[in-house]
Amino acid sequence: MSLWNRNFSIVTIGSFISALGGSITGVVFGILIYQETQSPLILALFFVANILPRVITSFLVGPYIDRHSRKKIIVTIDYFYTGLFLIMGIVLHTGFFSVVVFTAIGALFGVIDTFYQTAFMSLFQEVITPGNHSRAYSISSLLWPIAAAIMAPVAAYMIDNFEFGVSYLMYFNAALFLVTATIELFINAKETLNQKQVVGRQFVADFKEAILYYKKERGILAITILFVAFQYVYAAQDLLRMPFFVSSATYTLQHYSFLITASAIGRVMGGLIHYTFKYPAKKKFLIAVSVYLAVEFLGATQLYMPYFLMVATGFIVGLLSVTSFNIRMSATQTYIPGEMRGRINSTQNLLWSFGGIIGALVTGLIAEYTTLDYRLIMAGAAVVSVSAILLIPLKMSGEFKKIYNVDV
Repeated sequence: MSLWNRNFSIVTIGSFISALGGSITGVVFGILIYQETQSPLILALFFVANILPRVITSFLVGPYIDRHSRKKIIVTIDYFYTGLFLIMGIVLHTGFFSVVVFTAIGALFGVIDTFYQTAFMSLFQEVITPGNHSRAYSISSLLWPIAAAIMAPVAAYMIDNFEFGVSYLMYFNAALFLVTATIELFINAKETLNQKQVVGRQFVADFKEAILYYKKERGILAITILFVAFQYVYAAQDLLRMPFFVSSATYTLQHYSFLITASAIGRVMGGLIHYTFKYPAKKKFLIAVSVYLAVEFLGATQLYMPYFLMVATGFIVGLLSVTSFNIRMSATQTYIPGEMRGRINSTQNLLWSFGGIIGALVTGLIAEYTTLDYRLIMAGAAVVSVSAILLIPLKMSGEFKKIYNVDV
């Protein structure tokens, strides 16, 4: 069956348009907070404010999404974003800035995005035709990198060269999400929902089912824990990479944006490779672990390199990261039953959020109250992820292979 059917095409196009808007938000807010405060700790608290609501919301999201139309949830959120970004553009055009207000907005984004991402992952699986999962997730892995490659330099240019550049970017975001929501109205997918009758405290029963699933499926649990460690390191590196460039006497914000673009182009190339080339099923676990180790080493050492090597490394990390994403997502989302997918995805997001919160807070405190080079702090964080790779997938290779080494 063809991958590019009506529903898959609409979901993919809509997701790409919203990714353009999401890429703007991801770049702009961190830069805005750091430029106004010059504090890595306040920037860390902003990150935590975005992540913490995901932890709380994750308890509710999974069971709700498993019982309600994922399409309706996604469309509603995108229309809401249209209004929110329009209001933000108007407010920012007045020159208003408040750490408290923008931190609260970051928290709101965390809540909404938890619903959106869990609903999207659950719906995306439903619009993939049999035998096309690897190709479909290759396409999915292209969307955000292409959006980031396009929008990161644009956002940096707007901030550097226009007094109300951030405001203009918010107006553009509003238009993007309006288009996205309207396109998504035409999705007509048959969704697999949890049809069990709601009795008493059904939420508790639904959540217990997810916990029991983890106890039975040790491989899914191990993958979840491994990516908790990865999220710790990614939070540390994401927190300090931009301040390193902004506070540098050598580099500029535009240098930082080009680094994002290089990584994004690498992801695009990786996605195209996955779309045209299918890795041997029996080699997927070995490939995934090799990629994990390579990405952690390169990420820890990148900012010590000359700039042209930083850019080259960003490209390579992007290329390899898509391999990790494609193998994990196509394997796990196929392995997890459709009626459980929302709950498992949400509990994974919950645990990964804890990893990100701890990574951001620890890194922010160290950067704020010590004189350690930001690069050294980032390299030190990688000890956590490398240790996790050695202790989890290499020790539980049988459980991982059962999930990863499958032809999908």
